[in-house]
Amino acid sequence: MSQENVKYPTTMSCREAFDQLTTCLSIGGQFRNYYRYGEFSACEKQVNKFKFCILNAKDPVKVQEWYHNQVEENKLRRGSSDIVWKER
Repeated sequence: MSQENVKYPTTMSCREAFDQLTTCLSIGGQFRNYYRYGEFSACEKQVNKFKFCILNAKDPVKVQEWYHNQVEENKLRRGSSDIVWKER
């Protein structure tokens, strides 16, 4: 599938963004992050999403751009599970 054919959402739920933020900040969310990554999380990604939603949720073009940027960031940041297994 080419990048031009990808359709990004035009709406964003601020309630969902808030729920994701509170889940990350909760004791369970912090424990999960510590277990997985060895450190507590500042929940920056969730904070940024919530702030963006409050300011721009009514603009479908900005929302699509935000989702597009998130996909691109995830491609750059995420590695493969092969990296972990090669070290072990």
